[in-house]
This record gives sequence, C-alpha cells and structure tokens, in this order.
Amino acid sequence: MNCRAQGEVTIREALRELELWGVGAVFTLTDYEDSQGKTIRLIKDWKDIVSQVGDHRCLLQSLKDSPYYKGFEDKVSIWEKKLAELDEYLLNLNQIQRKWVYLEPIFGHGALPKEQARFNRVDEDFRLVLWNVTYFFVASLTCVG
Repeated sequence: MNCRAQGEVTIREALRELELWGVGAVFTLTDYEDSQGKTIRLIKDWKDIVSQVGDHRCLLQSLKDSPYYKGFEDKVSIWEKKLAELDEYLLNLNQIQRKWVYLEPIFGHGALPKEQARFNRVDEDFRLVLWNVTYFFVASLTCVG
C-alpha cells in the first residue's frame, strides 16, 4: 500500500508541476523596428520554450511507465494532446516569424510592387497573431484541467 501511495504522489506532483508551468509560461518578447519605423514585439528565445515543451512531453511519457499510471491516464492524455499541439504551433510560428523578418524589409522598401497587396494581407495577419500570441499560449495551457 505504501508503494502505491508514493507512486501516486509522484505522479500527482509531476502533473502539478506541469500545471504550474502551464499557468506561468510566457513568451520572451523583443522589440523589432520594421522598415516603416513601427515597433512590433517578436518572440525570442525559441529554444527555451521549445525545450520546455519537449521536457514536459518526456515527463508525461515517463509517467506511463509507472504501474499507478492508470488512475491519471485521462489527465495525462489531455496534457499530451495540448503539448503536441503547442509543439506544432511553435514550430510553425517560428518558421512564419523568420520568413516575415526576412521579407518585411524587402516589401517595406517597395520591392516587388505586384506582390505588395498580398504581402500586406499576410503582414496584417502576422501582426495580429503576434499581438494575441501570449494570450493564446497561456490560455491554451491553463484550460487543461
């Protein structure tokens, strides 16, 4: 009985640690001045946040090795889904941000005028996403219950 109780406490503590991370996790942002002199907040320290997500995914995987995992399967499954989605979201957002940083000065200085309207639409969407990204990140993790 004592081993079972200790095993369950260990799993509970791991899930609690994950929940605390989910509540407090934020992106580190940095100011970036675009070609028009406007400031936009870009995400920096990608490696840190992606590493944290990866570490937590490994933690969840290790919990499955416990003989006491069955009672926590639903909660672990929810977290696995959220972290997998977040991992994919971060990968895509990182690629988009990198391409935007490359293309914005080109279009901002009037190159490729035939494509300007298309870039302007993407630029507007990108800025809106970055403006909302911290809210999405925190909300997506704290809704795990």
